Amino acid sequence: MNKLTFCFLVFVLAGNTLFAQDPVFSQAYANPLYLNPAFAGTGTSQHIGLNFRDQWENIPGTFVTYNVSYDRNIIDSSNAIGILANQDRAGGATLITDNISIIYAHQFHIKSFTLSLGMQGTYHEKIVDWSKLTFGDMIDPTRGFVYSSGETSTRTSIAVPDFSAGALGYWKNVFLGFAVDHLTQPDESFITGASPLPMKFVFNAGGNIQAGSFTVTPTFLYQKQQDFDMEVAECYLSKGHIEGAIGYRFGDAMIFILGYQNSFIRIGYSYDLTTSQLGIQSGGCHEASLAILMPYKKDRLKKVNGINCPHF
Repeated sequence: MNKLTFCFLVFVLAGNTLFAQDPVFSQAYANPLYLNPAFAGTGTSQHIGLNFRDQWENIPGTFVTYNVSYDRNIIDSSNAIGILANQDRAGGATLITDNISIIYAHQFHIKSFTLSLGMQGTYHEKIVDWSKLTFGDMIDPTRGFVYSSGETSTRTSIAVPDFSAGALGYWKNVFLGFAVDHLTQPDESFITGASPLPMKFVFNAGGNIQAGSFTVTPTFLYQKQQDFDMEVAECYLSKGHIEGAIGYRFGDAMIFILGYQNSFIRIGYSYDLTTSQLGIQSGGCHEASLAILMPYKKDRLKKVNGINCPHF
């Protein structure tokens, strides 16, 4: 196992030593329910989303994340439901995290302004494959890893409930949102002591500017989880069915996004060019998204005040 991956997993499994960090998606708006549960039902169609992210592909034991979501309005344009499921595989599937969430959101329409409030309940599970781990007592000074370890596993999986909430406000050309994940900070320690999953705070904002036949949308995303801070500034440019963006995740990577969309489908691809000390040799990050759209009937669509934000 690669040293970087080994050290990461040891810290995660050791309890208090390090707090876990949630996966990050570069195409934040192609994965809106993951960004903020208040996004449920804010589109003008029923939405099925598929997302895939492969981070640092040149490092053995890479980090791979899968995401599936569905959301729509129910009863009327003021109530919405969503389903969100994702899996994160770290260290060549040595550590697997599964989440399955149910989301409810309610929208308040005040003239041209809409406020959406969302709540999310999650089944959160972590699974570790102890057979893929290596420990210090397995090392021979000259021959390397040749011994069996005396370390014993007390738990191979953890399953706990988790809860999140968010708010999203938008006008025709301006939007901003705030979300808090892991409200109860569930314990996910595998060995001794407590290892609470720290709360994650997410703020996003943006606005649309018409420039002839083009729409320019600058956005900003801020995320904080324990000692981890992330700031992302992006600028989207769209015309017709094509949308592209360039962004910068401060101190980490340049982000390049290209997408195609029509009334029934959206397809996006993005690449993160690593600018941190990890270097370009990491292979950066590839991310792909697919959305299937099922437009509402015309009588329902008239009641929906859809958000006008990027889709990738």
